[in-house]
Amino acid sequence: MHIRIGVAVAVSALALASVGAVSAAPARKAVAVNIAGSTHLDTVVSPFVLQDVGTVSGSPVGSGDITLIYTLMPKRGVAVTTFTITNANGTVTGKAVSKYTVNTVTLSFTGAGRLTGGTGKYAGITSGPLQFNALHSVTGKKEAISFVGRATKPA
Repeated sequence: MHIRIGVAVAVSALALASVGAVSAAPARKAVAVNIAGSTHLDTVVSPFVLQDVGTVSGSPVGSGDITLIYTLMPKRGVAVTTFTITNANGTVTGKAVSKYTVNTVTLSFTGAGRLTGGTGKYAGITSGPLQFNALHSVTGKKEAISFVGRATKPA
């Protein structure tokens, strides 16, 4: 009888150990996000949806191309922006929500963004809130954007 109980305890311990190994979260590494770039208006999709394209550089992507799609909500003065950064190492995707203001010379966006995923070298990247800023000329020819904060990615 003691042998059966000992075997049962040993089998249970092995089962728990293997479950623990399977369910353990993969290690993640914290990285700084400090991305800046310049863009320009590419397409007016509709009166309230604008697509910008340009280039960015900084941590953690190095340099690459960026596409941003701004969906403006004029009654609230809010924009929801999705973006994709692409380079030879993969892509990083994200989303930002910002307040925007318009004056005779500029359109300014200030809010918070998040990295929501990636491919290639950036697979599994995510972030908490990132400071998001964009400044557009009303002509759409010269625009500056930035993302600042912290992200995590698989180690």
